[in-house]
Amino acid sequence: MSEEMKQEKKAAYSREEEAGFLENIGVKYYRYLAQKSGTAGMENVSIDDLAPDITLKTLSANITAFAAVIAFAIGALTTFVTIWVEWTYMDTMDSTSYYLLYGSVLIVMLILEMSVLFWLGMKIVYSLACLTGHNQAVKGSCLPGDDAVPNLLARAALEVPDPIIHYLGIDPLKHLSKSKLVMVAFLYKAKVILTGLAVKFILIRLFGKGDVRLTFSWVAIPITGIWDAFTLYKVAKEARLRLFGNKLAEHIISDILTDELIDQLGPKAREGSVRAVATMMVLAQNYHPNMLVLLIRLCDKFNIEENKEYDNWEDFLTILDEVSEQERNFLLDLLCVSAAFDGHLSQLERFHLPQAFKEHTEVYMVRTEKLKDLLLNGELHAAKELCVLDLKAG
Repeated sequence: MSEEMKQEKKAAYSREEEAGFLENIGVKYYRYLAQKSGTAGMENVSIDDLAPDITLKTLSANITAFAAVIAFAIGALTTFVTIWVEWTYMDTMDSTSYYLLYGSVLIVMLILEMSVLFWLGMKIVYSLACLTGHNQAVKGSCLPGDDAVPNLLARAALEVPDPIIHYLGIDPLKHLSKSKLVMVAFLYKAKVILTGLAVKFILIRLFGKGDVRLTFSWVAIPITGIWDAFTLYKVAKEARLRLFGNKLAEHIISDILTDELIDQLGPKAREGSVRAVATMMVLAQNYHPNMLVLLIRLCDKFNIEENKEYDNWEDFLTILDEVSEQERNFLLDLLCVSAAFDGHLSQLERFHLPQAFKEHTEVYMVRTEKLKDLLLNGELHAAKELCVLDLKAG
């Protein structure tokens, strides 16, 4: 692709907000890890060159378990310190001195806990990236601009929401009301800011008074540890999903969409392929990077630049009726894969997909569910086998 075309693609793609402080710090640390371990300049490898699924699952489970144990320990330790201070000094100091001490210890322990979880999250996503063949840290941006694999993984590790993207007029949030969007954003920020505090303190205050409350407060130690371990588990699961999605998108574009296959697809079918992914983004109602990566790579492959309403479901159904039977089978395959790519099937997807699959609904829905489960369970090779895009039904 020429430099001029790359600039046009970059202009057609834009983030509503620039990368924030946490994302930038995460990216810098990821690249530091890559430089330190000597993998920054290495080329990515194909799925076929990776270890078997059983090995990938075992190693990723070990990485996650090790990090979860440390997360449990740091959550339990920091909670123990704050409770010990409360237990020891509440009745031996005047109120002002006690709350100054307690507040200072609380802040220090919270900073320590968040710092360790940040470090663990980045170590997990980097280790999983190396395990799945995403060795390089700078080259090969999977999205236009500087939105590369380190960005996707930094957001997963730090639980930073994915940005709103403007691309070809596609709007995954078009069916969400503004009030619901505000509520979702508020709840997300509240979860990030308040969850740790809630686990540590709100539960404690709900039970008893005096010595009974203090005795019960020790229960917060394992609860906080378990929550932190679960948080790291979720980070690993989402990072693995993003890595698998990027790897499968690369496989689909490079290995499946050969020149021979493309020659069998007319303009309507090529437009329909973009619509298949775009409509799934709308029905999923999110900007998950797996679907965005697949969409942009399809547009690059087919040289799609015209700005139409690609995310209209009814227009996609119309194209299915206009293309040949073989082209329709190809589009249904792609629709099936796209629906599973973010590891989740929304109610809107479950409702609308049968309208496209029609008499093949059962076989395609089973395939979609299976592919989704394989992506979530860490079986990359098995997931690859379900990403076939041929000209046959099912």
